[in-house]
Amino acid sequence: MAEERKIVIETLHGPESLTLALAGDGPLTIGRGHENDLVLASGKTVSRHHAVLSKSTGDEGVFWKLKDKASRHGTFLNGIKIKHDHGVRLRIGDLITIESFTFEVVDTEDEHRYQESFDDANTIGGTSILQLDRSSGARGLAQERLTALLKCSREIHSAKTEEKVAGTLAVAASEGTAFGNVAIVQPRSGGRVKILASQGMIALEGTPNLSRSLLNAALEGESVRYQKAEVVDDQAQSIMQYSIEEAVCIPVKLGSAVVGCIYLDNRNGQVRGQSVEDDCDFCEALAEIASLAIANLKRLDIERRHAEERHGFLLGTVAALVSAIDAKDTYTCGHSERVAWLAKEIARKLELDEVTIEQIHICGLVHDIGKIGIPEAILRKPGKLTDEEFDQIRAHPVIGETILQDVPQLMPVLPGVRSHHERWDGRGYPDGTSETETPLFGRILGIADAFDAMCSSRAYRKKLNRSEVLDEITACSGSQFDPELVKLFLLIDFIHYDVMIDFHVSQASG
Repeated sequence: MAEERKIVIETLHGPESLTLALAGDGPLTIGRGHENDLVLASGKTVSRHHAVLSKSTGDEGVFWKLKDKASRHGTFLNGIKIKHDHGVRLRIGDLITIESFTFEVVDTEDEHRYQESFDDANTIGGTSILQLDRSSGARGLAQERLTALLKCSREIHSAKTEEKVAGTLAVAASEGTAFGNVAIVQPRSGGRVKILASQGMIALEGTPNLSRSLLNAALEGESVRYQKAEVVDDQAQSIMQYSIEEAVCIPVKLGSAVVGCIYLDNRNGQVRGQSVEDDCDFCEALAEIASLAIANLKRLDIERRHAEERHGFLLGTVAALVSAIDAKDTYTCGHSERVAWLAKEIARKLELDEVTIEQIHICGLVHDIGKIGIPEAILRKPGKLTDEEFDQIRAHPVIGETILQDVPQLMPVLPGVRSHHERWDGRGYPDGTSETETPLFGRILGIADAFDAMCSSRAYRKKLNRSEVLDEITACSGSQFDPELVKLFLLIDFIHYDVMIDFHVSQASG
């Protein structure tokens, strides 16, 4: 969420219509007590200090995080109960449930994101919207419906997005019932809805041609049915306009929160359902399947947000370490960042997976962290090093591994940190490994590190020109460097690298 965007949380469903602007420096508190920024006085299960919203800043700008303050009944994000005092980053469209309220996170400047439904909630007369009677007990489903349910279940649980879940639901509801028109709808705050999928005469784009009143009734959490009576109030323009004869709306719930609805109707002389109760049983079964699938998607999303936050903390730690290295030796300012970029480019040429590519990038950032343990007088010495001084320099890969080994997230990069000065011919350090005995990360970093060292000015020499550097890399293929990796390295476009060099030189001179 960027800083300039005007974000609010507003009631989607609950005893009161409330809005809280996510503004200022925070934190913003939610609870039953009147001292809170968002007071939920009518919530019987709301704790006095229930939850808190805190402001944070990251690479994408300003964002807000939601924490539960050890409330008795819990705080739910998209139907998933969040851990006490464990902040979760909010995103536009999130649903926050503090029973009996459900709030939506809304970007007020994105008014066209969701479509408007006509609001006929208070204009229906001569019509009836009834909660479906379940007193008669369960009714058996026909064999073809059971088959359709199993097919739908398989397809839904392989779906990776809510849109895919909705599309599968719409097809199954259309094929398994006597209704001609189907929509999978996400109700939103402020009288808005988002149609995720539709079949028949219900519009996927533009103004939704279905009744908000039916959706409002289903938001109470129970399946509802509409039947046109003999007399219809002239003010009920929406019902009359689309000639809706019969409609059913089935809620899809995550916990107590209604996160969507399966809407079905017949209109304009379409054949009316002869077994509406059976159709509703079928669609309620679909809703249960969809609820499980969406819950899994939401849970994965929450876990992904936690992982992103942990990764953000890791990158912040890495950036601090890199700054510490640069502070020790101004001649190597930006060296780690450039090596990381070069290593990532080699990894891409190898067509490695994205996780491994990111690990190699991080490895490049921290490969010289062991130099923190080397005296600055040695690092900045303009003349030739003594044997004792060179032994200290040679220790930095092992020192770096030791520094990083207690950081669990950095375990995959340790072999590269230790081995980035090994050679293909076995004459490197610290272990003297050769050829593929040296870990892949170390072989990649060895090329990137040597290239950047030759392209940069150091205390003891001036930089070489690009053609000289590439000639040296080629000459050392098969002796110092992995020959196959050298072939890939020579394919890199160095335009971005040159921009990085210019920027780091200007930083060091400034």
